[in-house]
Amino acid sequence: MVAGLSVLLAVVVAAPLIYAYAPGGGSVSALMGPGATPQPAANRTPNPHATPLAQTLSQAAQVAYVNQLISHMTLDQEIGQMIMIGFSETQIDSALLYQINQYHIGSAIMYAFNIQTGPQLTSLDQQLQAATAAAGNPPLLIATDQEGGGVNRLLAVDGPLPSASDIGATGDPNYARQRGQEDAQALASVGINLNLAPVVDVMNTTGGDLGGRTFGSTPDVVTKMAGAYLSGLQASGQVAGTLKHFPGLGDVPVDPHQQLYYEDRSLTDLNNIDWAPYKALIATGQVQAIMSTHVVLSAVDDTRPASLSYPVITGILRNQLGFNGVVITDGIYMKALSDHYSLDQIILYAIQAGNDIICSTYSIQSTAETEQVLHDAVTNGTLTKARIDDSVRRILLLKLHLGLLTAPANG
Repeated sequence: MVAGLSVLLAVVVAAPLIYAYAPGGGSVSALMGPGATPQPAANRTPNPHATPLAQTLSQAAQVAYVNQLISHMTLDQEIGQMIMIGFSETQIDSALLYQINQYHIGSAIMYAFNIQTGPQLTSLDQQLQAATAAAGNPPLLIATDQEGGGVNRLLAVDGPLPSASDIGATGDPNYARQRGQEDAQALASVGINLNLAPVVDVMNTTGGDLGGRTFGSTPDVVTKMAGAYLSGLQASGQVAGTLKHFPGLGDVPVDPHQQLYYEDRSLTDLNNIDWAPYKALIATGQVQAIMSTHVVLSAVDDTRPASLSYPVITGILRNQLGFNGVVITDGIYMKALSDHYSLDQIILYAIQAGNDIICSTYSIQSTAETEQVLHDAVTNGTLTKARIDDSVRRILLLKLHLGLLTAPANG
């Protein structure tokens, strides 16, 4: 055990956990003594002596720290970390406060309709984090799809930006890295810490439906350019990227928002084309999150969409490609799922498959149902508590790496 960890863990064991967020100055997590209550978030100031644990502890020590946090969480608090909420509001309201307080929400996603101006988005994100801190929960992962081009959630803030295909066409990884750095700065400045990008689909120019959202039509180009973008995006440590859409939409001619597609590519082609960027980038150690999507891979599992398939998510992504970071579902509301499965089935199958975060519940009712389905599954033995712990461990480690969990001064 590294120096200082035994003291830190002793504090965790001895005291209830109270998490805090400091608007305008980054996020902090305080381990407060018995009987302590959190200050109103607006009165908190950043602790200049707080140090992100990821910078001070070995990987084994980070896991030990997170395991101690988990040991003091209830089952429902853990399940809340696995839920990413979506909503239509541009400012916090009673429905959002209720979900944060009642369901211990771990993350939220911002779409273009949530974003009017930079100050408005900053305020919204700060309010969400303050409410989360007041509820005694770890700070939120706040996500968006900031790809550029036609998927530019910050259009109202930063105006038009080049697409992945524009970046790829330059053939210049330095430019891709610069764009990643610029996106990270823009996202962090308004309180977003998780970018659901870059897209690493390898575009089939004669059959794919993603247009300008891809970096190129060969695995080598996609790996080089998306990897450079990801490196730039994550350089500051304030924003994590998310490779998508696993297991690959480059050859898919339809939109999963509208329908489910059966992909008939051979295992050889899947390995050599669709999964090649994942394999190469995972091997670098810089991939922290991956999004799974809704397409049936006939060569692997012809019974369920990949996002709900254990052979695809656990068998291929985790076991074959060696990814042990956070796996986030593509939107569970998409017709590729909702036309074929109930919400209860989608939630249960997604977690059984190996996903960690459900993206995204879209109402109090769907959030409540998600929590109940997973709670009941553990209670009746359909899911083990250890399976929930595995996901929450990965999620909290990501939050730790982003500096959302910090060691107290002298910790």
